[in-house]
Amino acid sequence: MKDFQENIIPAYGQNPNNVYLFDNEKSKVRILFVGNSITKHAPKPEVGWNNNCGMAASSIDKDYVHLIVKWISEKYDKNLAFGIAQVANYARTFFDKGPEETYYEARDFSPNIVIMFYGANVSKDYDLMENPPKKFGAAYEELRNYLDNGNVKFFHSEGFYIRPVLDAEKKAIAEKYNEPFITMEGIRDIPETHGKFNHPGDFGMEQIAKRFFEHIEPTLIELTNK
Repeated sequence: MKDFQENIIPAYGQNPNNVYLFDNEKSKVRILFVGNSITKHAPKPEVGWNNNCGMAASSIDKDYVHLIVKWISEKYDKNLAFGIAQVANYARTFFDKGPEETYYEARDFSPNIVIMFYGANVSKDYDLMENPPKKFGAAYEELRNYLDNGNVKFFHSEGFYIRPVLDAEKKAIAEKYNEPFITMEGIRDIPETHGKFNHPGDFGMEQIAKRFFEHIEPTLIELTNK
């Protein structure tokens, strides 16, 4: 039986850059997506991936980022600004790497909504460590605090892959700051949502986008007075 919980895509070399920004000075909504290959992966023909979007959507307009951007633009803010902070390599090297080395552009983007959706690129060996040199949750919190400009609504999420240790550490940070923690129950645990490379296909991406959108929509209403 195929293991849908195995992340077969390496953490390194997913994108030439770590931050991608699509700014608009007229925006009321400034949303930052903090994620890994599911959020953005540049083409890598050697593994059979030729798109430049969230893996494994069939096209850029089908990944969860661009679905959410489309829905916000249509319903709340046609001038929205959005950015992507791709943190796969940060997750792989969190023992000895801080966010300030790489994500200053994302911080300076000054988002007012941040969705944090990552973790799969942390080595599975970490889950078995009794005394790791640094907790994943500590690195996760460092990134959260680095991006916090004092005017951000953070939304934390379970990963697409079932990693109870990582999910528990992320949930603890969400609870510490009294911020939403979004489950992937009913999405990550069914084969229908999995596409190529064990990443979400179009149906999976749509379900992820809907789950996030229903949680951020009250904040969108506040920001746009709609």
